[in-house]
Amino acid sequence: MQLLIKGSGYDYVEFDYLHTTDWTINTTELRYVFTVFNTYVDTSMDYILEFAIVKVWSRADLKRLLRVISRHRNIKGVLSIRPLNDGYPKNIQVVLKGDAGDSTRYLAHILGGVEVKAIYEDGMEHWGFLFPSSEKAYSFISMVNSHGKVSHVKEGRVTIDDLIPRVMKMATLLLSPGELKAMKYAYDRGFFEVPRRIRLDGLAKELGISKATLDSYIRNAVDKIIKAMFTDEDYLT
Repeated sequence: MQLLIKGSGYDYVEFDYLHTTDWTINTTELRYVFTVFNTYVDTSMDYILEFAIVKVWSRADLKRLLRVISRHRNIKGVLSIRPLNDGYPKNIQVVLKGDAGDSTRYLAHILGGVEVKAIYEDGMEHWGFLFPSSEKAYSFISMVNSHGKVSHVKEGRVTIDDLIPRVMKMATLLLSPGELKAMKYAYDRGFFEVPRRIRLDGLAKELGISKATLDSYIRNAVDKIIKAMFTDEDYLT
C-alpha cells in the first residue's frame, strides 16, 4: 500500500477496515448501519464519546447488536439509547463511551487528524480522515493496519484555498453567526496559512472574545466544513 502525494495542503484518506480487536468484528452476521455524527476525545482520561444513529432491520438484530456492544472490553458504557421511530427498520440514537486504547479515531487524533466519516455496517468499518501531511497519513494507516485489515484505500490532496470558495457558498447554512465570523476573520488574517501569520490568542484579542470561545468556534466550523466537503468524491484519486 502506498499513498501518492503531490503538491501541498492536506491529505484526505478514506478506507475500509476490518477491526479485529473491536466490537464491530463480532457483528458480521447482523443487518445494521451505525453512522457516527459526532465524537469527543478526552486525551487526559483516555476515553471517547461516540454519538451515533443506528439503523436496524429487525428486533433480533437490535438485541444482538446491543449485546455485542455492551459486553465488549472496548466499551466502557452505553450512556444513552433512544428510539427515533416505531416499527422496523428502526433508527436509534446511541451514545457510547469507549476505551481510547484501541480506538482508530484516537490514533488519528494524536497524529493531528480530523475525522470526516465513520460508518460501521455488517462487521466492516468505513473511515475518512484529513491529515496535515502525507507522512502523518502514512503513519496512521501503518498503525491502524496492525490492529486489523485495511482495504480499498482512496486518497486526495486539498488545500484550504480549494475548500473556501465552495464552502462560502453554503456557509450561512452550515455555520452559526459566531462560527462564520470567526472563520472569515481567521482566514483573512492568515491563521490558516503555513506558517501562521497570527496566533489564536492574537485573533481572540482582536475579536474581543476569549481564546477558548474562539477555539470552539473554529473547531466546530472546521468539523462542519470538512464533513460537508468530503462527501464529494472529486477529492479522491
